[in-house]
Amino acid sequence: MPYPLRLACLLLVLLSLTACANHQGALHNAPPPPGLADALDKAINQMVEDFPELTQQGPMITASFINVEGVGRTAPFDRIAAELSAAALARAGVPVREVLLDGGQLIEISVDAGLLTRQVRYLGNRPDAQSLLMGTYALGHDHLYLALRVVELRSDRFLASRGLTLPLDGNLRQLLHAR
Repeated sequence: MPYPLRLACLLLVLLSLTACANHQGALHNAPPPPGLADALDKAINQMVEDFPELTQQGPMITASFINVEGVGRTAPFDRIAAELSAAALARAGVPVREVLLDGGQLIEISVDAGLLTRQVRYLGNRPDAQSLLMGTYALGHDHLYLALRVVELRSDRFLASRGLTLPLDGNLRQLLHAR
């Protein structure tokens, strides 16, 4: 092989290796996925953008998020996710009242009664609450799956909903540790 051709091949190999090294560095330096607060903020903003009438739905209250594996299992995540969501709703212009319900107070399994318990329906008859932000979640192997929905208290009608998925990291796993 002539010298200029060998030199060109060597130069091509070196450029290829440099490109691989730069690609590997780009993957290593990629920004981390959004954390819980950022993901909930984005989901709430998207929900308000998709359903702008939420800002006119009167006072909203929030409930601790519910683990789909059982209402009796509580974790720090349940409360902090609700608090972060309430803060995001307020920033998005939705009137929010400082009433945080325990997730176990919400669901009533009855064909005639609808989704919400009588205790929660009572809140809907008060002037300081017209809607409720509910959240349920399920823990997968590598991800946490969340479903957010806003329900009108008087009718159980869904006003808005949003789903999101978060990669599980050490902080999120710690928050999900049942107490």
